[in-house]
Amino acid sequence: MNEVIKIEGLTKDYGRNRGVFDIDLSVYEGEMVGFAGTNGSGKTTTIRSIMGFIKPTRGSVEVLGMESWTHASEVAKYIGYVPGEIAFPDLHTGIDFLKCQADFLGVKNMDYANELIEKLQLDPRADLKRMSKGMKQKTALVAALMSEAPVIILDEPTTGLDPLMRVSFMDIIKT
Repeated sequence: MNEVIKIEGLTKDYGRNRGVFDIDLSVYEGEMVGFAGTNGSGKTTTIRSIMGFIKPTRGSVEVLGMESWTHASEVAKYIGYVPGEIAFPDLHTGIDFLKCQADFLGVKNMDYANELIEKLQLDPRADLKRMSKGMKQKTALVAALMSEAPVIILDEPTTGLDPLMRVSFMDIIKT
């Protein structure tokens, strides 16, 4: 089985005993791993380290054999990502955003995106600025999953989703 994410001794020290310290984690192809912890326990810091957004104080993080910090732009091509706090670019509708993401990710066939839109009961014609939290979350999930990237990283992916949509989301992830 291929190791997709490899974390060894990850430390990101923000001072005053804040950050993440000495984390080791291996995630293999086909595995689904979840982080559970209280607010401020380092879940997002670990995710940001995996994404290559922040440089570890010590230790290493690799995705698909590439060191995350050094090769962040290359690593990003292989990850479907939803951040904990979603901020959309200045585009009018969900359709505009999804088309922009598809162009960026090189997605030519939107069949899977349309399947996700249907399963999540998303109206992508809605104005991005007027969308509810749940609609924004659904839009971000479609954008992250539509490329069928080999690695999916979702930070609090069900925030804003109603209980029925959480079930639909989990069905999508299991599939």
